Parts: sequence; C-alpha cells; structure tokens
Amino acid sequence: MSTYAITGIQQNLGPAPGQTPVRQEINAWAANPENIVQVNLFYLALAKFQEIPYEEKLSYFQIAGIHGLPLVPWDEKTESKTPGTQNGYCTHNSILFPTWHRPYLILYEQKIHEIMVNDVIPQFPANQRPDLIKHANSWRLPFWDWGLKNPDVPDIVRPATVTVQTPSGQTATISNPLAAFKAPEAMGKWGIQAVGSSPFDKARATSRYPPKGFSQPQDVEAWVNGVQLNDLVRDALRGADWYQNPVGQPPKYPNNISEVVYRLFSEKYFSSYLTFASTNFVNEGGPADYLSLEAIHNNIHLWSGGGGPRDKTNHGAGHMSIVPVAAYDPIFWLHHNNIDHYFAVWQTLNQDVWFSKPSEQLKDPNGNWSTVPGTVPTPKTPLAPFHTDTHATYFDSDKVRDWTKYGYTYPELQPWLPKYHVGGQFNHELYILDIRTQVNKLYGTTRDQFFSIDSGADVLDKEDYVVNVEYERFALGGEPFVIHILIGNNKVGQVSNFSSPPAESGCANCEVQQQARVVSTGQVPITDPLLSAVSDERIALYDLGPDSIGHYLKHGNNLNWKVTKIDGEEVPLSEIPSVKVSVAAGKGSHYKDHKKISKYHGYTVLHAVTEGRPGGLGHNDH
Repeated sequence: MSTYAITGIQQNLGPAPGQTPVRQEINAWAANPENIVQVNLFYLALAKFQEIPYEEKLSYFQIAGIHGLPLVPWDEKTESKTPGTQNGYCTHNSILFPTWHRPYLILYEQKIHEIMVNDVIPQFPANQRPDLIKHANSWRLPFWDWGLKNPDVPDIVRPATVTVQTPSGQTATISNPLAAFKAPEAMGKWGIQAVGSSPFDKARATSRYPPKGFSQPQDVEAWVNGVQLNDLVRDALRGADWYQNPVGQPPKYPNNISEVVYRLFSEKYFSSYLTFASTNFVNEGGPADYLSLEAIHNNIHLWSGGGGPRDKTNHGAGHMSIVPVAAYDPIFWLHHNNIDHYFAVWQTLNQDVWFSKPSEQLKDPNGNWSTVPGTVPTPKTPLAPFHTDTHATYFDSDKVRDWTKYGYTYPELQPWLPKYHVGGQFNHELYILDIRTQVNKLYGTTRDQFFSIDSGADVLDKEDYVVNVEYERFALGGEPFVIHILIGNNKVGQVSNFSSPPAESGCANCEVQQQARVVSTGQVPITDPLLSAVSDERIALYDLGPDSIGHYLKHGNNLNWKVTKIDGEEVPLSEIPSVKVSVAAGKGSHYKDHKKISKYHGYTVLHAVTEGRPGGLGHNDH
C-alpha cells in the first residue's frame, strides 16, 4: 500500500539558508492588498477540497475525520494494538498533543496547495497561470491569533457567502468555505454520530452555538442547515464577567486569554516540557505547572463551538465543542494553526527543552490504537496515521521538532532577516531579544496593569495569584464540563474539560484514561481582577499582600467555583469529588524593557483559602 507523503509545501524556499514563507495572522494577511490573489485562491481551493467525494482518502471529510468520527483507519491498514477498545488516534491529555497536531496541519496545508496548483489554477487562462503559481507557492495556511487583546472571529470567516474571481474573469458568489463545512446530505450517512444531545448525524453543515435540542421545527432547520453565531463566539472569547464594560461597549480590560498566552512564554514558568505541552497532571510539578498549552486550547474549543456556559442557555454544543467532530468546522484549522504558532515560539525560547529523558515521560498503562499497553510515549513514538513518505514511514516527535523543514515559519520566527545579523553573522541573542519584544507587544495584561499604575520604575516586583484546578478528565463518563472561577459574582476565568464519552468518540486513549482515572489540570490567573478590587473604594481590600488576599478570598464568599455540563446544567460538587480548586501566591517580576518577559516564581499554595470547602484543596490532599 502506497502511503501519502506529507512533506509540507517545498516551494518558494530561500534564498537565505532555512528561509521559508510565513504563516501569517489571518486578519493581517486577508487585509493586505498584496494578498488579494492568495485570498481568492484559498477560497477556491478550500471550496473544491470540501467537495471531494468523501470516499477518497484525501477528501476534506476523511482528513477531518482523522480527529475522531467516523472511526476508520486513515492511510494505513492496521488493527488496534490494544484489543477491546474503540479505534482512535487521540492524543489529548498526552505529551504528544503539540507534536501530533503538527503533521496534521502540514497535511491540511499541503493538500490545499496541491488543489490550488493542480485543480484551480489550470482553469485560468494560460497567460495568468505563472503569476498565480507564484502566489500559490508563497501561500501558507494563516492562523487565528485569539490570544491578541480583544479577540474576535476572523473577518473572512464571518460572512456566509463570499465573492470570488473565477477563471472566466467574472465574479461569483459562493458559500464561504471558512464559515462552515457543508455536506450534500445528513452526515450520518458517512458515519457521523450524535454525541450527547447534539444531533451531528442529522447535520448537513457545521454549527457554532446551535440550538439546544432537536424538537422544534426551527431547531431542526438550524441543526440541519448549520448556524454560525459568531457574535456569541466573540462574546465568549471576551466573556469573563469582570472584564466587561456596560452593554454595547468593548471590555474595559483585555480578556485573560492574552494573559495566559503571555505566561506560556515566561522564562521557566514550566518545570518540564510535559507540563508545558499537556493538561496531564504531574505529581512533581509546581503550582505554575497547572497551566499548559493544551489547557488554553481546550477553552478556545468550547468558546468557539458553544456549550459549557456558567448558566443555562438556549444554545447547545456545536462541532468545535466536541472532540470527534471538531475538525469538520473550518475554524478548527485556523485555531490549531495558532496552537502550532505558540508551540514554535515556545520552542525557540526554550531550545534545549524536550522530553527525551525517561523522567519526563509518563507510562501509558493500556496503550491505544498505535501503541501496545505499557508503552511510554517518547520522541520516537509514531505519530499515526501520518507518513513522511510513500513507504509507510511514520512521523515522530523528533521529526517534527524543526517545523521549518516542512516549508513554513511564523512572523516572529524569521532568523534570516538582516536585523539579526551583525558583520554578516547571525546574532542569536538579538533574535531572542526581538522575539521577547514582540511577545510583550502582542500579549499580556498584568504587566501592563502594573506599569499603568507605576510607570516610573524599571522593574516592578509584585505579588501574583493564580487559581489552580485539577479534575478527573472522565469524571462524568467523558462528558465535557467546565469549572467556572468567580470572585464575588463575577466570573474571572474557566477551566474546560475537552472530552467526550469513549463509546461515542471512538478514542482508544480516552478509554485508557477513563479506566486509569487520569487527572488533568488548568489555571486561571487572578492578579488582574484582584488589582481592580484593590482600586475599588467599595471593596474592603487595600493591598495585594498574601495575608490580605487570603482573608479576602476566604471570607465574604469572594472566591467561588461551580461546575457545569456542556448544556449549562450545574453539577453538584459532591457528585464530582475529583475537582480540587486551590489558590497559589507567588511573585511576578515585570520589566519596563520590552526585551524582557515578566518572570513568575516562588509560588506557595494558600490552603486556608479553600480548606474544608466542597471542591477545595486542603492540606491533606497533596
């Protein structure tokens, strides 16, 4: 059996050694008049991609299905190495989470480029083709940077239809292939199943914030034809209550997504690669390690698809909120491209950090589709079902460690630029300092808050507080749920459990984790809302000292948390005892110099704040 060789787009490389085209932020890319031809080619190619018959291996449908449903092997003829479990390639809550998704994105990008070159451009007049080929070869998949302050759904994703330039020279209006994936019939025909109360089997298009239920005629129509309530996605992205101004005005303060993204890049925030990469709980980790790239990713999935609100609503869970169907929504690829973007930036700032040492690897007691029980994932573990050649050679994490080999990079990561060369030699220190400068300009809120109060200092050493959450990923049988963190009645953040019942998702790794009672983690920084409380004369909080904050959070019902299912139904904390919420106090060193990213350190758990409360961490828990 000849396998599909995932090589990345190997055109338009150079002229400098290692130079590649750049995957760009989607709003900046689409708004640039120089990219109008690329945008048109992208629309046309993606539309054709989504129309490829679903029986074909390289169809949009089958490539999206690698992530979950319809439970068929892709580009291989293998049987599960873990008999008795459902088939699946799942790597969530795994150290392989960032690396597994990298070849997945390269496959998607490569296929769109092939369609541009082989199917779209040949339809244009011969005299136009050389220029179109030039634009296609320099194109790379854009990313949706939802970590920027005041995030929103990308402009070119929003409209239901778009105008394209056709080969005839005329314009035409087509369904926007970035808004939704549409099938000719109900997707149940091709093996898509209902998950929970979401009738994905009846849907002929993907949805964001669909109605909850399928009983009323208008609900049936919405589910069948798809609905994209992008304003609700925007509101969810900005939706921590504390950050809201009066209705109709933008948030007074940037949302906490930007702050958690900023902390990803803080020096030595994580004790290991594992704690950066995955939500998987590590006993040896410190309080800062509850954050992870995957935990941030989980929130974006639920905010994009709908589901898991603090209170009950009329909206249900769309495709992005449910693991086995998430990749059918075209926004999935823009979202995960941003995850790869952050991963690449983090790798550059932490070049020597990997998971080659046995101490940084966790045993998988029962295995999954491609690994036998008891396997310890390493950098050499095959990233099934992705192949590097036509001879069934699998990718592994070591092979994808250097993303530039696959023909792309990101805006911050262009070491060939003249500004990084002194006397004809590359200066690595200048390169790293400039990356840090860009991180400071793009992300973070706490640093900006402190310097807005005290702009005269060069360095501000301030108290820092985070709420940490641990939970069993399959505490509700695999059903997704959200832990909402509130100060007073205002929500300041959440931790999302992005999972689905194993029997429905077909995820072998999910079944393993359910049996093993695998614990996951998440984190919500709360320094910003506490600083706001200090400045509010109506609130009896006068400084950020640990004693003051500990007393404030413990008394007066000021720190609260609740768990809701995907439909907003509250779960009594007594029914989900694995949830443990704690508060940690540390220090943040913030620098006026943009070339220095804030450093967070010295965290200790304030057990007294949560001791004895339902779902609260006590001294005896760890």
